[in-house]
Amino acid sequence: MVPSAGKGPLSTGPLSSMFHGPSASSNASSYSHDTGMEPGEQQDSTKLTTNPFRRTRHGSTSGESFKGRIRRASMSLKGIVRRERRGSAPAADININEMRPTTSHSTWHKLRQAASFRHPRTSYGCPGALETIYSPLEADFPTLPVPGNGLEPPIIPWHTGAAAKAAAALQNESLGYARQYQELISLAESQNDRESGIGIAFTLSTSQVDEAAEKGAPIIRKDFIAQLPPELAVHILSYLDAPQLAIASRVSKRWYSIAQDQHVWRQSFLREKTNTYATSHSVQPGTGSGVPSIRPENDWQKIYKAREELDKRWRIGKQARAVFLNGHMDSVYCQQFDENKIITGSRDKTIRIWDMHTLQCRLIIGPPDVVNGTSVLFDPTGHPTHYALFPDDRRVNASVPVTVSFPVHHSASILCLQYDDDILVTGSSDSTCIVYSVRSGYRPVRRLRFHTAAVLDLAFDDKHIVTCSKDCSICVWDRATGVLIKQLNGHTGPVNAVQLRGNTLVSCSGDFTVKLWNIDSGKVIRELAGHTKGLACSQFSEDGRYVASAGSDKVIRIWDANTGECLRSIQAHESLVRSLHIDSVSGRLISGSYDTDIKVFDMETGQQQLDFPGWHASWVLSAKCDYRRIVSTGQDAKILIMDFGADVPNIGMLESARKHEVACDVRNAGFI
Repeated sequence: MVPSAGKGPLSTGPLSSMFHGPSASSNASSYSHDTGMEPGEQQDSTKLTTNPFRRTRHGSTSGESFKGRIRRASMSLKGIVRRERRGSAPAADININEMRPTTSHSTWHKLRQAASFRHPRTSYGCPGALETIYSPLEADFPTLPVPGNGLEPPIIPWHTGAAAKAAAALQNESLGYARQYQELISLAESQNDRESGIGIAFTLSTSQVDEAAEKGAPIIRKDFIAQLPPELAVHILSYLDAPQLAIASRVSKRWYSIAQDQHVWRQSFLREKTNTYATSHSVQPGTGSGVPSIRPENDWQKIYKAREELDKRWRIGKQARAVFLNGHMDSVYCQQFDENKIITGSRDKTIRIWDMHTLQCRLIIGPPDVVNGTSVLFDPTGHPTHYALFPDDRRVNASVPVTVSFPVHHSASILCLQYDDDILVTGSSDSTCIVYSVRSGYRPVRRLRFHTAAVLDLAFDDKHIVTCSKDCSICVWDRATGVLIKQLNGHTGPVNAVQLRGNTLVSCSGDFTVKLWNIDSGKVIRELAGHTKGLACSQFSEDGRYVASAGSDKVIRIWDANTGECLRSIQAHESLVRSLHIDSVSGRLISGSYDTDIKVFDMETGQQQLDFPGWHASWVLSAKCDYRRIVSTGQDAKILIMDFGADVPNIGMLESARKHEVACDVRNAGFI
């Protein structure tokens, strides 16, 4: 069936055709239904291609004879008379739908029918009666817009603006799409297999679903956790994070029971807490980065909660417990730490190893004239010189460490150090480096001698040991044998810092430049220029993508190592920036300065996150962090530990399963 004329799109309305020409969508079928002609008589109606009421530029009616004008006037008079006879009905009873004109083709063909005085049969076989014809020029056509009713379009008077007509056309178009959509739905339902749903590509929109819900349509609700096997239920809930699991556990007892499963919390923790900022892979369990080893006895829900609280404290920055370790007799130039120990090097020519858990000093390594005296262990009053001091001046955990002096030792300040599970390497103002065996109780293995001035920094990996010096050179050594492989020359000032990533080396110097080197070729890959004064420190991210540098110009610059572009320039401190450390897991950048401040920045944005001003009484010489702590050393001979995990319930569960006695229990090393 063709829709009734009153419900068609506005583009086929009477005004549209009377003043703008006939609709392109009209066809012979629509003519037949409007005029009631027999199918054989429709050929004449399709020949009409112009609107009889459309006037030419000269004001005359196009294509209309004098006889035609007489016929039109006659029918207009008949329509007026017929309408006046029916005008006795009250105006209030007139429906808005009755005010809607029929299509333009219907009106025009009724005029033709009346003018020719033909009375064809209707589709029901009865003689066709001459219907009332409304003149297209009659004055009671709506002069104000009539709003749409249901699927019926609004009526826009002919004298209104183009914007209103455009809005009506848009509504008509949307109604047309709705009808086409319903037709496609019906067609799909008739052609597809309803049992399997194959080929059905039509779905309700969100608004339709909401409308159905508001009308009270039944919604199927299934407790899939109760109906699925426990293994599948556990697997599904393992994709939730901690807040979502807390909500899920309140659904029912069954949900609560599944949400407490250790597999759920383990998978959630490993997914949420092992992402990194600048490493080549996610954090591996048991590597000392806040992800514990996977052990059967782990309570992963408690581990997750401890890590959440720890991360929260890092964001706030006001709940870190500060403690100072006392024992060194002069400036502490360098340090490195892990979950179990801290190793420090000082101007007092000693290397000291501290227990991170008890905060006690376990071992002192130095020249005999230093370590053999009693002043290294006791003060003039007889009290131990090694103890932990809280900000409220409480002394705790006093200790008397083991002292040892080897034939191979440094005779001047310890300026730099680095260790791993197997070796410890130190550099000194005596222009040499010493390699120690960690597993044999820090006994010296060999001395590296080539530099002609103080060794200012060093770095090593599985293959190489790299050292830099005040003599403006960089030396590359074979780690296994201690043989000098090559010397790199290119800086015109003291080389203050080096760091190694794969076969790429980064160095910074007092000549204002940062250089990237290829170790295999010994050539400079790229030079990073931008600092306006000498540089004191530089750092490589673990994946080798970023370089951070700083120095006397008080500015920290973050570089793209691949392009050499300066990504961020941070006005960081009020004095020389002496130390930088990139935590490639969290994306934190730690800086220490001669202005006695320690600051934490976000590598991604360059924004300052935390500030610890004035904790050291003098210059900050080294500052580093891990997932839990910031450890710094300074000219005041103190070691500062800012522990964000102090007093966090179950914080120890985040540690790896490695026994710290391997590194800290010197009694097994044969020293006592």
